[in-house]
Amino acid sequence: MQKFSLRLFLITLLIILTSTSVSLAKEKDPDKERAELMQMSGEVLDKMSKKYPETTDQVENSYAYCTISSSSVKLGFWGSGHGRGVAINNETGEKVYVKMKEVTVGFNIGAKEYDLLFIITNKDTWDKFISGKIEFGTEVTAAATDGVSGDAYTNAKNVAKGVYVYQVDKKGLAVELTFKGARISPIRHLQ
Repeated sequence: MQKFSLRLFLITLLIILTSTSVSLAKEKDPDKERAELMQMSGEVLDKMSKKYPETTDQVENSYAYCTISSSSVKLGFWGSGHGRGVAINNETGEKVYVKMKEVTVGFNIGAKEYDLLFIITNKDTWDKFISGKIEFGTEVTAAATDGVSGDAYTNAKNVAKGVYVYQVDKKGLAVELTFKGARISPIRHLQ
């Protein structure tokens, strides 16, 4: 009974922390929030180019890319994460401000902050990506190609057709043996 009460308490705490951060984000001035997300995007690109030098060319030559700064908390059987960022279409110059929700099921313990860089290879994938119609699972490949131009994404993980992701952990530690799923969708009040 005590284990059930502890788990219920931890899940409730996780929900409260997640909903509080979401409500605080909604109270910001939209112009200020966009500027913060653009600054964060530049910082993520700098970190990625230091850890994965090939990302500089990949970002410049891709159809589009997206940077997200994220955090996650994993306790017991459940875990959750959230992040915010900006997707930029290199062909049209369009910027879409996005949010990410992540859920994990399995053995979870820990918390961490991390940055993500998504490389988007074509228009169809871009359209799905920015509309929230792509969900990411745990399928990962160590070396992936886009199947069209033959470009290699050696250190990237292929998370969906035409979408490759790089990750840099900022701080924290998490031990996990889980199934992970995530969805990215537009932040409506910033569009």
